[in-house]
Amino acid sequence: MTPLSSAALRMRRSRDRRRQGDVIVAPKVTADLVELGWLPAPDCDKDALSHALIDLIERAIRARVTPSTGSEEGKVCFFCEIKRSTIDTLVELRWLRADERDDLAAIVSAFRRFVGRALDVARNCGLDRWYIP
Repeated sequence: MTPLSSAALRMRRSRDRRRQGDVIVAPKVTADLVELGWLPAPDCDKDALSHALIDLIERAIRARVTPSTGSEEGKVCFFCEIKRSTIDTLVELRWLRADERDDLAAIVSAFRRFVGRALDVARNCGLDRWYIP
């Protein structure tokens, strides 16, 4: 019997881990979860990491966030349904001009700026200042 190559051994170990339900999470992902307050520390145990990822996934599902297939390299895009009430709120908060409430490009731009600002606030103030049901 011919000995397996190192690539074949790696693949076998990868398949075994997958069968057992194990996954490899990149250090960048854990660092981002810590930075956003989803994890207490980057070197936490598997249970804390699992709970953080499950919470994140559940919130994305509730928000109806869908990954885009046409993302540029280095960027992640999502499809998100924006309700009319959200557009009205963007107008009320002056992130969007009233005469642009039917302009798709203006809505996307305003929403993107708003979300970017919200993430900046979350990073700088921590999640304890946000009401998250």
